Amino acid sequence: MTQAEPDVDPVNAETALHAIQRRQRAQLHKVEAIQMQLADAHRELAHIEQELANAVQQDQTARPAASATEQRVVSAKRPATVILNPAAKGLVDGTHTAEEIGAVLNAVGFTAVLRETTAEIDAYQLACDAVADGATLVVAAGGDGTIEEVATALIDTEVVLGILPLGTMNNVARVLGIPLALQRAATVLAMGAIRHIDVGHVVTADHAVEGYFLETAGIGLSAVAAPMGEAYEKGRWADLFSRLGELLAGSASQVTVRCDDAIMFEAQTYTLTVSNAPLFGNNLLIAPDAKMDDGMLDLAIYADMELVDLTAYFYAIANGRRSHEPRLITRRAQHIQVTAGTPLPVNADLDLLEKQQVWEIAVKARALAVIVGNGVGLTFPVSAAPARPPLAGLQPLPEP
Repeated sequence: MTQAEPDVDPVNAETALHAIQRRQRAQLHKVEAIQMQLADAHRELAHIEQELANAVQQDQTARPAASATEQRVVSAKRPATVILNPAAKGLVDGTHTAEEIGAVLNAVGFTAVLRETTAEIDAYQLACDAVADGATLVVAAGGDGTIEEVATALIDTEVVLGILPLGTMNNVARVLGIPLALQRAATVLAMGAIRHIDVGHVVTADHAVEGYFLETAGIGLSAVAAPMGEAYEKGRWADLFSRLGELLAGSASQVTVRCDDAIMFEAQTYTLTVSNAPLFGNNLLIAPDAKMDDGMLDLAIYADMELVDLTAYFYAIANGRRSHEPRLITRRAQHIQVTAGTPLPVNADLDLLEKQQVWEIAVKARALAVIVGNGVGLTFPVSAAPARPPLAGLQPLPEP
């Protein structure tokens, strides 16, 4: 005998439905009212900013010629050599001209000398020239590639690196807590909170080939895949498909890994990575716990993982998730030696090095002075810098 379903009073049901609809309409009205208030506030803020700009312009127009004292104050602005990649397209506010960057830096207290990269002269050479000319602050205005080229020229010097992140990925800026909008980044630059950070050094056993990295060095397929994100972003389709074919045709290699001359691992792997920073490539959260000022490197050996396993793993971290892969071997070390059965390619950030069988990867602790904010890639908070939340994920949202 089946149990009879209870009778439903249609009047009560309709009354309840009307009550729910009334509450929904009331909530919708509240949301609309809040949106209107926010819109009014934005308009009022824009009006105030315009009035301030007009007042400053009128004051400058009406101001008499500067006295000798005032001229000394003006000349006390801090000098900065700015190395600009004119092709860089900022994620938040697009491409900036040298004149715009100079004006922004002047407004926060710098006298900027701008140098633009060309097809013949890269950021590394311009930074070397700036060091030779006695610069004390060299500002890299561009993407991660530009920043890393400038940084390489400043390693083990007293010259400070400043960053204006105008690239697409901006991994270095993100982990160091530097805002992605030009004016906000310039404000952090003016606050001048300096932190000495680590740099990774890759070298062959005979020291014939070497490279430096701020983010990650990869051995094996990582070196093939590293430039693919940039090739996609810049529409270099022939390069992209060539590397994709090489990636799919790759095979696992037998490697022996020694950490700090003591711990040794042997594994069959397509790739391994050594990270100085949490993010790499297309904002991949490749080493979530890596810090750029702790004097250590974060090793990851992707042992016994097939291409399909690696694809799933990197898809997860591309979306900002930690993936607890039991086959992944992770260690922290200052010095790592990798010996492969066959010569393997290596990338130091986006620089590709010749294939070798033996690679030495070491940390150069506190080798680079850089102006920072409060970022996820730093061990200790920076008291003189604003807190900025880290942005990770394949397609990050622009800052408001």
